[in-house]
Amino acid sequence: MFPVGIDVSKNTLDLCMLYDGIKGRIKTRNIQNNRHSVENILRWLRLQHCSPEDVHVVMEATGVYHERLATELHDAGFRVSLANPHRSREFARGMGIMTKTDKVDAYMLACYAFLKKPHRWEPPAPEIRYLGALLRRRDVLLGDALREENRLEKYLSTDTPADIISSCRRMAQLLREEVSNIERQIKAHIKASPALRRDYTLLTSIKSVGPQLGMHMLVVLRSHNFVSAEQAAAFLGVVPI
Repeated sequence: MFPVGIDVSKNTLDLCMLYDGIKGRIKTRNIQNNRHSVENILRWLRLQHCSPEDVHVVMEATGVYHERLATELHDAGFRVSLANPHRSREFARGMGIMTKTDKVDAYMLACYAFLKKPHRWEPPAPEIRYLGALLRRRDVLLGDALREENRLEKYLSTDTPADIISSCRRMAQLLREEVSNIERQIKAHIKASPALRRDYTLLTSIKSVGPQLGMHMLVVLRSHNFVSAEQAAAFLGVVPI
């Protein structure tokens, strides 16, 4: 199996394939990060006489730009692994790789795949991906609403024209209404899935875990293949009492 490291950024993907281990031949490629990325990767692999089943892809789980690519590569038959950025940087330092460029990072991730052989990543179930998207949208809208309400408070305390105050008040109200709409969608989505409803009920039965924290924990716990409660607690940054 050929290790392939992919450094993912918003607009581009840097690929590096190892042919003969970390000191052997390599192949590199830079392509656009868009909806045709997987098709272009497959075309590049065919030129190397490889198929998805011959390749182990490793990329870092940073930001959100890797999510669609990882899912599409998995669905296309690739073995995909997501590296923890902290661990991959420690690995790079251990190899004496101090330079940090997209091309170097792709090579480092290919070496990580070859030497560490990280476990296969499985994408979250569709209902979890949808719940995560709803929660992210709610958080964005709530942040916008709070900022608009803070502006309104400032305007009311200063010599601000009445029409500006009215505009700000309308926008804050509109954002709050949209937050409420999204929250209704979230509750309906959880209620419609017996598995989500069961897990959500269990999580919110824990002391100090309220509705919002329970929803976010549900997405995190169902999106990662934790092997133990201790590993999950460490990931979440909590220590069970």
